[in-house]
Amino acid sequence: MESRQADVCVVGAGLAGLAAARRLMQAGRSVVVLEARDRVGGRVWNKTLPDGLVISVGGTWLGLRQDRMFALCQEVGLETYAQYHEGDTILQLDGRTQRYHGMVPKLNLFALAALGIAFKRLERMAQRLPLDAPWDTPGAKALDARTLGGWLASPLNVPTAPAKALLGAAMTTLFCTDPSQLSLLGALVLARGGGNFEYYTDTKQTETHLIDGGSHGLATRLAMRLGEAVRLASPVRRIAQTATDVDLDAETCTVRAEWVIVATPPVLASHIEYDPPLPAAYGHLLRRWAAGAIMRVNTVYETPFWRADGLNGETVAPQSPVPVSLDQSPRSGVPGILCSFSFGPSALALARLDADQRTLMHGLMEGAVRSGERAAEEVLARKWPSS
Repeated sequence: MESRQADVCVVGAGLAGLAAARRLMQAGRSVVVLEARDRVGGRVWNKTLPDGLVISVGGTWLGLRQDRMFALCQEVGLETYAQYHEGDTILQLDGRTQRYHGMVPKLNLFALAALGIAFKRLERMAQRLPLDAPWDTPGAKALDARTLGGWLASPLNVPTAPAKALLGAAMTTLFCTDPSQLSLLGALVLARGGGNFEYYTDTKQTETHLIDGGSHGLATRLAMRLGEAVRLASPVRRIAQTATDVDLDAETCTVRAEWVIVATPPVLASHIEYDPPLPAAYGHLLRRWAAGAIMRVNTVYETPFWRADGLNGETVAPQSPVPVSLDQSPRSGVPGILCSFSFGPSALALARLDADQRTLMHGLMEGAVRSGERAAEEVLARKWPSS
């Protein structure tokens, strides 16, 4: 088995691991990157169709405030293009379908007011939390003992059914899990750390651009710049720290380094044997840190026919197992690509169906785009985190 030595060993060749290795190499450090899969990119992945069309089937969009991601694209020579937002969005609620323009759908005034007030209350609670140690703030234990779902269910917080449906779907979409499974404190901390709830639930802020050629190109170009430092199909089994070094045992090699960066999802990090063992509380946290669930389906059409109907390809259907769809067409606009999503419990339920049943269930845009409805030329399904 090959033995290697480096200043730093990075475990995981997703974007986090690759970017860390790139910066270290630029700073003159020697690096080894160990990746368990036979490809780089982690949850960023492209699929190439028989005709050569490349579609992102993992992490896809860039958004406002992600300046470092835009800079990284520029650094490796990738161009981005604006998400198609022109036209109306479709809302399906209580068996009715309507078109609306802008961020706020056409609800009755009481429902709109209830939705806005609920968002403001969540924002105020989040802004009171210190980012460095939110668990030390007064009332943190009470917030942690309550779920986000419990807060949303209270008529004192969200008094109308339409507002409750929209807000519940927005939170399920944001956290990729049922709000009843999420600590209220945890939800507030996540929102506080990255912006605010309104930012995260507005696609015109979070999905502003796509990467030409698919987002996986960012990972592959970073890996190319790292060269032979990246080892694929090399899951790390053990990390042992000595008085002077850190030794790593992987499937294909051993590595001795001064420092180690573990850049994997928490649950995967928990599968590594550590010597000495991780602190008990931290090890328990890694094992308990469950990932959210997402099911996405890309459907490819000859043209983006919805644009001719004055639609932007986005649907909001909070009571559907497929609550969100977006236009994912390439810069040229040809072919037309729609991407639909299921989150949390709905995604888990869809994952238990066979591929044909999932395609039927997604039924993109849920009947909203009916003028000129046509069959897709290609259908791609992907479920996370298991893919």
